[in-house]
Amino acid sequence: MNQAYYHSTIEDFLDINVDELIGKLNKAGTSFASQWTITTTSWDSSISILKKSLSELVQNIEACKKWHILFEYEIPRLQSRIDVVIIAADLIFVVEFKYDRGKFELADIRQVEDYANDLKDFHFQSKNRVVIPILLAPLAKSIRLQPYHKNSTIKALRANAVDFSEILYNAYNRNHEDQSNAIDPFKWEQSEYQPTPTIVQAARVLFAGHKVEAITKSDAGVNDLKITTDYLIDKIKEAREGNTKIVCFVTGVPGAGKTLVGLNVVHEKEAFGGKDFDTAYFSGNGPLIKVLREALSRDHYSRHKILYQTKRTVKKPTKGDSEREVKAKIQNLHSFIKDGMRSEKAPAERIVVFDEAQRCWNAEHFYRQGKRNQNREKNPVAIQLKSEAELLFEFMSKHNGWAVIIALVGGGQEINTGEAGISEWGKAIQEKYHDWQVHISPQLLIGDSVTDGKSLFAQKPDNIQPILSDKLHLKVSRRSFRAENLNEWVNAIINNESAKAQKVASFIKSNYPLLITRKIDTAKRWLKSNLTGTKRIGMLASSGGMRLRPYGILTKENIDEAYWFLNDEDDIRSSSFLEIAATEYAVQGLELDWTGICWDADLRRNRDGWDFKNFRGTNWINVGVEEDHQYLLNTYRVLLTRAREGMIIFVPEGEVDDETRLPEFYNPIFEYLKSCGLDEI
Repeated sequence: MNQAYYHSTIEDFLDINVDELIGKLNKAGTSFASQWTITTTSWDSSISILKKSLSELVQNIEACKKWHILFEYEIPRLQSRIDVVIIAADLIFVVEFKYDRGKFELADIRQVEDYANDLKDFHFQSKNRVVIPILLAPLAKSIRLQPYHKNSTIKALRANAVDFSEILYNAYNRNHEDQSNAIDPFKWEQSEYQPTPTIVQAARVLFAGHKVEAITKSDAGVNDLKITTDYLIDKIKEAREGNTKIVCFVTGVPGAGKTLVGLNVVHEKEAFGGKDFDTAYFSGNGPLIKVLREALSRDHYSRHKILYQTKRTVKKPTKGDSEREVKAKIQNLHSFIKDGMRSEKAPAERIVVFDEAQRCWNAEHFYRQGKRNQNREKNPVAIQLKSEAELLFEFMSKHNGWAVIIALVGGGQEINTGEAGISEWGKAIQEKYHDWQVHISPQLLIGDSVTDGKSLFAQKPDNIQPILSDKLHLKVSRRSFRAENLNEWVNAIINNESAKAQKVASFIKSNYPLLITRKIDTAKRWLKSNLTGTKRIGMLASSGGMRLRPYGILTKENIDEAYWFLNDEDDIRSSSFLEIAATEYAVQGLELDWTGICWDADLRRNRDGWDFKNFRGTNWINVGVEEDHQYLLNTYRVLLTRAREGMIIFVPEGEVDDETRLPEFYNPIFEYLKSCGLDEI
């Protein structure tokens, strides 16, 4: 099937009658899989402007008659369609119309840049091609100074009804190369699309009722997300039909899509038997829950508001209704546990997905936290000395007949005291819940680098026969789609393997910049230079980075994670405003496109490797507990794995007159990181 509503040469487009073309577009709009948009675009004014402008262009570039034009080209990851694409020999013009704008709005500029970025990053026939976005606002005033392209960061050109032809002409002459192969427009339209959405983008698509396959494909052509999802759905069917209880553990490298698999299962009810039982996604990661809920609530409200305005629904939507709708499906793990402890009944959910299962609290920490919170609660529960993993099995075992637990497992991500690790789950199964059927990946049976060497069982259990499947392991990181081996580089840094890190970095840097600087302003300028479309930039720092304060980095400042991750760049609370840095607690499980990591003296170098420090009062003191060493290493592991497209690390120069910021603290860090392959700017 064609991906566009209409496709022809410029010559044929200029010859076709306007009414005939509008008829073709309207017909395509009703028969097409136009699920991504719920508003119908009026093409009248755009066709008139295009005909006039392209007729003028033909007078200057006769060859442009053989160019191709496509209307309403689908971009699944963004749930949208590009108004017009012009294939001009070796160039791709992406045109977005804004008919009623009297000026060029930033949101509109970012929208068309987003379309161009998506083609450049994920559309196979657009790779290594010059993609030029143009915002066409017919009523806006002409802009004299336009961004220069030539394979630089994508920035939108701005045109009106008068100068559109001139802007096309100049952009073509500046970027066209005679020696470049022309794009085959028919292959281009049918091109393979290999998107890697952020978790927020993917969740929005799923909650809008679409399939995960439409927005996820791996470069290798093997969709392991679908393979894993299908395996889990088969186990749900098996549990239901056999009236048994099953637990499945899904492992994967950081950024491989474990959370997306979990959300996908929650939304595939029809695949395993209907809606007569409840499913829900849970996480103990408060910021992740907050960001997902807010993003999905905004999206749900926006979609239903349009339905109401176009008289396709009678009930006027409210943001509160949207929030309640989303809250039922995206739940906080700790709240679920409290509710379970208050009730003798089984939970409403028969299928539960627990994200970051390795971060569940152990019995001692759960007891301490519970006691601490009792005095603040109106209806406190009786606190038990049980781990969260044990309690989850206890609640789900209350179901008569079948139930399914899906545990999503990361490695090297425990950053809080009391996070028990995955072995706490194995302990609960082995000691009390060995009647559950256990499905795990081979990586979790033996302990692998992706599980930070941890295995589900401390020793082989006599009373359990786990079922192994490679389908429960996600091998490829989708977060850093430009550097699949980024995790290998990060692990080498953490493990004091600078030679290995440098070797891996040499393969990464052609597509994924790895930079280092001693100047925070340099880091911020570099980040802003990469801000295009709706890509997100942001500053990150360890929560223990207490001496970053002189550089404006306040690691103890509370941030609103939903605003930080979701709001536009002109909002001072947004990550992209670069005023507020987020710590590991705010960003774990989430991602940005470009990051600036502020490295303080809490994790510094000595002759033997890493030196671990904690800032107390006015001094740095040694971190003596081995477990806390691992938490600190994991903190920087989290920070180093948040960027999808590139990062810059800021290491302060220090200050000889400040004993808490001496240059001797920072210089060895800087030299070590440079030896790991980072390029200084």
